[in-house]
This record gives sequence, structure tokens and C-alpha cells, in this order.
Amino acid sequence: MANRDSRFLFVSDTQKPFEAPDALAFCRRIQKEYRIPDDHIFHVGDEVDLYHGSMHKKDPDAELTPNQELMLARKKLKDWYKAFPRMKLAISNHGLRYIRKAVDAEIPAQVLRSYRDLIDAPSGWVWKDRWVFDAGRTKICMQHGMGYSGRNGHINAAFDNGMNTVIGHLHSHAAVNYLNTETRQIWAMNSGCLIHPDAFAFKYGKYNRNKPVLTVGVVVDGGKTPLLIPYEGRL
Repeated sequence: MANRDSRFLFVSDTQKPFEAPDALAFCRRIQKEYRIPDDHIFHVGDEVDLYHGSMHKKDPDAELTPNQELMLARKKLKDWYKAFPRMKLAISNHGLRYIRKAVDAEIPAQVLRSYRDLIDAPSGWVWKDRWVFDAGRTKICMQHGMGYSGRNGHINAAFDNGMNTVIGHLHSHAAVNYLNTETRQIWAMNSGCLIHPDAFAFKYGKYNRNKPVLTVGVVVDGGKTPLLIPYEGRL
């Protein structure tokens, strides 16, 4: 149960198998350093990339076939399942990629594998569109961030929710902002990402002005104090 000193970890977009090499070790270290309970671990979504499930044109020089990508993602996820057996995740656009592709091809859901089965996820991993919970001293909403864009995406999400809000989705604009509404002060966080910027799946962003910001989010003081923690590890 959350209390006034409750602490939370918000893992940013990992997009396995294209995550930063030390992403898991980094998250485990942050959990230990900030004394975050196992049942206070959240993931903002895009836990996998599903590059070949995208509706976009694929790179003819892609390093992995669709089967190879899925097999490698499942292999890497096993370590995450072991490290974080209870994870609360946001439903996200990358997780929906094959579902959207099936809908476009007019394939009914009853003939498809579930997303949980596709990535061999344990029962302790649970997905919702939005997680709204009492952090001890205030409420927090976590969602992926679909429908928002740009450097103010997290701010707009917090205003729309009317409460403290954490999103991911927008890799190049990690930030924390404090906002005043008519009734109270709230904060907004974009947790950044934990991708490997040089992976072939992200070649589309090579010449973008704004590059991925590798961070995770930590919230302490029962939800009152949001922090961004820069990634420390190999690239």
C-alpha cells in the first residue's frame, strides 16, 4: 500500500530487442538506490519494438527477419521478467503494431495469438491504457502518450488528465514540468527512452535535429517529487 514516503520507478521506452545494452542493469540499480518496492515498478510502454509489424516501409538492409526479431526480443525479455516479475505497463503503439496490421488485413482477433502469448509474458505483467493510482500524498496517471507530440506532449497530457502524469512515446523531449491549474499544482513528466540510438530500427531519426534522450523516471515523497535519472551504461 502506498504511503507518504512511497517511491516509484517508471521505465521508459525500451523497444526490445533494440534497447540500450545496459538498460536492465541500469533499471535494477536505480530500483536499489531509491529503495523502490517490486510492486511499484511501471513501464510507460513500447517495451518491444516489433519493427516488422509496422505499417511503414521496411529497410531492405534490416539486420533481422521478423522471426529473428521476435525470438531475440523474447530472449531478452526473459531477463526482465526475472528482474521485475510484477510490472504495470501502458498499452502502446508498438505493442499494437501486429494487431493493427491484422485489422488492416481484415484478420479477426479469434485467429490471432494474444500479445501476452506473443512475448511469453508472465501473469505478473499487466497492461492498461492508463494507470491512475494513489501514490500516498497525491495521485499519478501513467499512460504511453499516444495522441501527444512535441516537447509539450507531457504537459498537455497532464492538463487533460488534471493530475500528475507520466508519459513516454516522445523520445527526444524528456522533461519534468510543474503546472498550475485553477485548483492545484501538478507535475508532468516525459520519461524519455532507453533505446540504442544506433540500432537499425531507428535509422529514420539519424538526421533529426532532436536526438533520443536516455532517461528513466523516479517519483518519491509519495508522488510529490518527480525525478529524471540519466542513463549510465554502454552505447
